[in-house]
Amino acid sequence: MNKHYADMFFAFLLAQSLITAIMVYNYQKEKSIDYVKALTVYIKAEVGYFIIGVIGISCILFILSDFVNLSITREDLLTKGGLTWKENLQLYFKSSSLLVGGFVQYIAFVYKKKGKDAIDKIADNL
Repeated sequence: MNKHYADMFFAFLLAQSLITAIMVYNYQKEKSIDYVKALTVYIKAEVGYFIIGVIGISCILFILSDFVNLSITREDLLTKGGLTWKENLQLYFKSSSLLVGGFVQYIAFVYKKKGKDAIDKIADNL
């Protein structure tokens, strides 16, 4: 696997995990339940959304080589002036992947609310 692909995939998963950890932490404090229990319940409830995210980033990585020349290194891009938007995207692969992964997970937490509802349910049972 190309290093760019591995970096993007890892950054996407890392951002999803970070946003999940932060959102669950903030929410479980309101409900006064154990963090590990709240995190476990949330991940079980949202496993489908995580799978959709992984498949989505995999599809993006699959078609990426059609649009971006991945043989150009980051150092080549840093020394080149007047970058196109594709070259800027390539230069900041990791950062853009972190932003996309974080955004996807934030949307899942705020709008889908399946994991949030699961935490509410466990808090009500305690």
